[in-house]
Amino acid sequence: MATETGDRRYEEARLVKVLTVIKQELAAKKAFFARLKGLLQEERKNVWEDAPHLADSFASAVTLIQQLSGLRNTEVSVEHNRRAILKLQKMLKTPYFARIDFRESGTPAADEIYIGLSTLLDAEGKPLIYDWRAPVSSMFYDYEPGPAEYRCEAGVIHGEITRKRQYKIENGRLIYMFDCNIKIDDEILQEILSQHSDEKMRAIVTSIQREQNQVIRNEEHPVVLVQGTAGSGKTSIALHRAAYYLYKERDRITSKNILIFSPNQLFADYIANVLPELGEEMALCTTFQDLVAPLLPPGLTVEDRHNQLEFTLTTDGRAEDRLREEKIYLQTTPEFLALLDDYQNYLTARGLPFSDLQLEGEMVLRKEELQALYDDYYAYLPLKKRLLQLERRAFYLLRPVITRKIKEYAQRLAEENRQLSAAEIKARSRLAIRKKVQPLYTAIRAWSALDPFQLYRVLFANRELLVQMAAGRFPPATLDRLREAVLKTFSTHHLFYEDLAPFFYFRGKIEGFPKFPEIKHLIIDEAQDYTLFHYRIIQELFPAATLTILGDPNQTIHPRQYRSSFAEIEAVFAARHPQTFTLNKSYRSTWEITAFTRALLPAPAVETAAVNRPGPKPVVTRVADPGLLIPALADRIRALSAVGYASLAVIGKTARECQAVYERLKAFVPVRLLTKEEKTLASGPVIIPSYLAKGLEFDAVLIGDCSRAAYHTPEELPILYTVCTRALHRLYLYYTGELSPLLARVNPDLYTGSSYPEEPPQD
Repeated sequence: MATETGDRRYEEARLVKVLTVIKQELAAKKAFFARLKGLLQEERKNVWEDAPHLADSFASAVTLIQQLSGLRNTEVSVEHNRRAILKLQKMLKTPYFARIDFRESGTPAADEIYIGLSTLLDAEGKPLIYDWRAPVSSMFYDYEPGPAEYRCEAGVIHGEITRKRQYKIENGRLIYMFDCNIKIDDEILQEILSQHSDEKMRAIVTSIQREQNQVIRNEEHPVVLVQGTAGSGKTSIALHRAAYYLYKERDRITSKNILIFSPNQLFADYIANVLPELGEEMALCTTFQDLVAPLLPPGLTVEDRHNQLEFTLTTDGRAEDRLREEKIYLQTTPEFLALLDDYQNYLTARGLPFSDLQLEGEMVLRKEELQALYDDYYAYLPLKKRLLQLERRAFYLLRPVITRKIKEYAQRLAEENRQLSAAEIKARSRLAIRKKVQPLYTAIRAWSALDPFQLYRVLFANRELLVQMAAGRFPPATLDRLREAVLKTFSTHHLFYEDLAPFFYFRGKIEGFPKFPEIKHLIIDEAQDYTLFHYRIIQELFPAATLTILGDPNQTIHPRQYRSSFAEIEAVFAARHPQTFTLNKSYRSTWEITAFTRALLPAPAVETAAVNRPGPKPVVTRVADPGLLIPALADRIRALSAVGYASLAVIGKTARECQAVYERLKAFVPVRLLTKEEKTLASGPVIIPSYLAKGLEFDAVLIGDCSRAAYHTPEELPILYTVCTRALHRLYLYYTGELSPLLARVNPDLYTGSSYPEEPPQD
């Protein structure tokens, strides 16, 4: 007991020392920040006043450029110091969260290594706190007391961890501490997981597990794929991996060099706080459609992805709808990708029927030379860029010929009519030769006058060509239906969402893809929602980027889209030596909710596990009368709100269902309807469609309809699984009429059955 008391006193005294250093640094930073802001204001004033007078000569312009450069440097310094102050203010509340005592091999004593959000040095430059991303800090996540090692610039350092300790420090006060090992079901993790959710995702730096840490710090593979069960921390891992890159590559990249593909803007807002909590600026965040839409030809519009999902989830089975559903599937298959590849290769191999390039009988380029340039010299380029290079080559060779022809014509004209002035002779000569050259110019420019939109349409308009390119990949009747559906779409300049990726891919293969070399790291969340077309496009758009790709095949909520496996995704990036990690442990939900949702799925190839955090079983409620469903939901929301649950979601399958529930429920309880236009996620009861709820989590989830009418086909199982796995602490499912057959596989012992209104007890 005396030893424990002594340890406590030691830790409290050290905490006071650390807080004193932080306060000193914070005061110095604030003073420097104030001076910088004053300097910035003065520089802005000088530029504003001097700019009108510094643009009248070259020397003055140079002075102005120097002033602007100095101004930008000062602005960067101000921003850098602002972030440093925010980081120190965070550290003042919680300077560190862990400690390991590590004795390096060959040394007599162990070093005390305290781990926090950022590095802190004392007056002599010795570390008081190590950044959680520092190489030595990795041992806290990877090892229990005993032999350990870490890799740094000097190589692999071996030694022994003699102590591993965790702390809870709030507002500069040591609440508690305890020594621990690698076991994840520890007190701090349990406490973190038991907390109520809010409208933002939190950083998990204090509770990163060993398997998560291995993904976060992986530097050996430029492409990392993470296949993880619901609640395994995939998104958090991706964001902490981004923070790790910002630490390791801090002299080369900033948050502006990191891009996150998110499912929607609501999810982007949900994760917006994680990097700032870790002391970094938030990375750029967008959807695939928002990125590529501005790169499409003018006048071409595309259906929103959420509208496509709403269509597939609400279609009533009409022949026209069935045709489009089949089209969605076929256009996302590897076979359709191969078809477009073959067509593009066919167009490129065919090239153009070149003819000799002549001007007034003089040979400029023989057709054999043109063909050789096309086939060999420019073979590394896509079709249109090859032809543009040929155009440049032809014009380059034509230029001296035209110049000579103008001189020859001018000489003849001068001899024939000595009354003309030199200016008149020059003008008439140029005009005469231009008329003779114009047809040649027109013919050359026609080489590259390719319209990918029309070429794409031609493939389907020409049935014989389509059959040739399809090469037996689709049955004839299926190919005819696909042809009909695509031609109908391309008769307008409005594409369905399923046309976006195939057309953008085809266009890129014909014209060349735009590049985003400034993006050094790309995060793709909800990987299962993307097709092979998307991944082939991404590979082209981001040639300089490392990739982190995360997803869960069990959460593929699109009922019609071809489901690309992780093996197929990995094959796209095979040349970049990808590495796939599998995470089988869920940290989100209580054990009871995890057991229930796991039972929804067919037997997995690899058994999943969950943290043993107990809670009540999910409740499946039969509502006697459809008219009572809204009062049942309202009663449950009131009860949950009364016990402190602020993060509540009524999740409907479709936006149409959510709208109908909202119109009635809002008269009973305060509730907010979330639509695809929403960009922020606030606390309080919300109603949200299934496809917008992906990636989010809530204290309590109410499934508004789990009847046979709502969920009855195997394709709908991932939707039901996904919405149920959004719940952290409480899960309630309601139905009228007949219960969904998808719930029939769930052992009734895993949930509590009830009715509304409650049935009187049986005698």
